[in-house]
Amino acid sequence: MWNPNLVSEGVGVGVNVRKLRRYFLSTFMVVYSMRPLQSGAVFRCYPELWKVFYDDKDRPNRYLLAKEMVSRPDAEDLEIIFGNVEEKSKKGSSLFNKAAGVFSSINRFMKVISR
Repeated sequence: MWNPNLVSEGVGVGVNVRKLRRYFLSTFMVVYSMRPLQSGAVFRCYPELWKVFYDDKDRPNRYLLAKEMVSRPDAEDLEIIFGNVEEKSKKGSSLFNKAAGVFSSINRFMKVISR
């Protein structure tokens, strides 16, 4: 099934329908996924692991591998991964850069949870 979107206005949104939808989707295995993000991407090609990439600042339009995971990374995992990458690249930076990094991290987090 390509991008299963199992919400229908004709069926309704009751508790039983949500349980059925959750159960039905849990039987699927993601075999190929590519999700671009603001500062990187999440990729999987079965049977490989889930891979999280981040933007390479030295080479535009290139990615570097940040981490491989067995399960699909959620918003919290991505925030931790991208936060660690930013900390490594900004070691010894000024207070202003650190504050800007915190605000960009919060902004990215809010965008992820608002989807």
